[in-house]
Amino acid sequence: MRLKIIEANFTDKHEWLFRLSDGADNLFYIMAEPFYKNNGLKSPITKKELDYYDKGQWISAAIKEIAGKNIAVAK
Repeated sequence: MRLKIIEANFTDKHEWLFRLSDGADNLFYIMAEPFYKNNGLKSPITKKELDYYDKGQWISAAIKEIAGKNIAVAK
């Protein structure tokens, strides 16, 4: 699925790093690394990508619903 980064968070104010949208007002999230480890998943982004992603960029991601949220997961 192709998603646009609409907000970035590098504080502990939210449990997510990036909030994404599919252009139809549906929200998706890239979570912090501990979230993926706790759920037995692999993060969809590497440390290198983390340094380059920012608001307005488009990314491709697989989505899985976890705890009522649409979470981007590694393909």
